[in-house]
Amino acid sequence: MNCPLCTRVSHTLENQYPYLIFEFENSYLYLGEHQFYRGYSVLVTKEHFREMTDLPEVKREALFKEMMKAHLALEKVFRPKKMNMCSLGNVVDHVHWHFFPRYANDPDFKNPPWLQMHLFDSAKVSPQERDELIKIIKAQLLSL
Repeated sequence: MNCPLCTRVSHTLENQYPYLIFEFENSYLYLGEHQFYRGYSVLVTKEHFREMTDLPEVKREALFKEMMKAHLALEKVFRPKKMNMCSLGNVVDHVHWHFFPRYANDPDFKNPPWLQMHLFDSAKVSPQERDELIKIIKAQLLSL
């Protein structure tokens, strides 16, 4: 299997992926490598599952709680007008959830964030900003 998210999980286990915010029991929360939407993060299951329905029920319920905890922490830190969450899997069929904090001044606020994908690379996060964002999000998660 050639799954980029399985590779990311493997690199995380080897301390080779610097975007890790938090380790949950069933997933990892990563800061997005771009911050076109400040606070953009991704929750990735530790194990490879293609669909949410492939997870055993106990893990699926636990993952949902992890998603909600991540959502709440991001909401408290960034205070967006709306949080867009999505899990598509058409490109990478490893269960993962994107968290896009959306702000009133976003370009095209009423449209899906994917319509701005061509601009994501223009908002690559610097190592210093990455570390600062990870620190404040992690502190919020630990306080919940």
